[in-house]
Amino acid sequence: MDQSINLNRLSRNLLNSMEDEFLRVGIFFRIFERVKSLSSIESKKKMKGPGYYDGKTKLIRDIIGIRIVLYFPDDIAIVHSRLAKLYNIVEETIDKTTETNFEPIRINLVCQLPTESLAEFKATTNDPALDGTFEIQLRTILSEGWHEIDHDLRYKCRDDWKDNKDLSRSFNGILATLETSEYATLRLFDQLSFRHFKAFDVVAMLRTKFRLKLESFFLSEKIAQLITPPTLKELYKVDRNDAIKFLFECGIIIPLTLENFLFLINYKFIKDSELLQATPELLLSELESSSEITAK
Repeated sequence: MDQSINLNRLSRNLLNSMEDEFLRVGIFFRIFERVKSLSSIESKKKMKGPGYYDGKTKLIRDIIGIRIVLYFPDDIAIVHSRLAKLYNIVEETIDKTTETNFEPIRINLVCQLPTESLAEFKATTNDPALDGTFEIQLRTILSEGWHEIDHDLRYKCRDDWKDNKDLSRSFNGILATLETSEYATLRLFDQLSFRHFKAFDVVAMLRTKFRLKLESFFLSEKIAQLITPPTLKELYKVDRNDAIKFLFECGIIIPLTLENFLFLINYKFIKDSELLQATPELLLSELESSSEITAK
């Protein structure tokens, strides 16, 4: 079978698996995959110089690449943590920001292919410069376009920029502006959720605080009446990162409606007795089973 067909299938399987995982918890994201062509591999070998890939310690580790683009910058750490549980990360490139320089920040993870994919990968490729890993890049939505331009029109065309360092720095400054806008967006949503909390607007508070892509934001009158001011205060105090981590780890696959989300975080963080009584028995049973498995 053609090598490119096998690799494209492996790449698509990886993408589908990650996509299912993130859709399950409602994170806002986009995901893309690509497989390097043989000509691209040869071009990279040529650019890096003779002997750079020796088939032993220096290998091409990104023939399969997955890019996950997140809408909110605080989801980067959440997704990174989840990927570390799903895959064996063998190498990380996470650049640190500095106070004085504008530089693009890379969050690239080199992961071992899952066991079920590794055998097929090895049977497909016979180039000693390749190993059984793939790369995951994490980006935010505002920086994604900038990184694409940077890669294709600066990284690959370095001679165009070598005598124009002032413009190169200005180009990095555009990225700094985008990053500032992303964190300003987070602060805006924090302020908005607080205003809805003070106004006792339950649905709007939950929507703007947790920033998840739910299937429905309907809250029945019966459930809405159970949310008293003290309960709403406890809901507002729940940490968003902890809530999403719980959604990942409980492993329950249900329609992610506002009511189901409310039942889940009440079970884990608030334990309001009336909301527990209103929680469907099947969901409670699955939650209890999940808790037992996690405890073991």
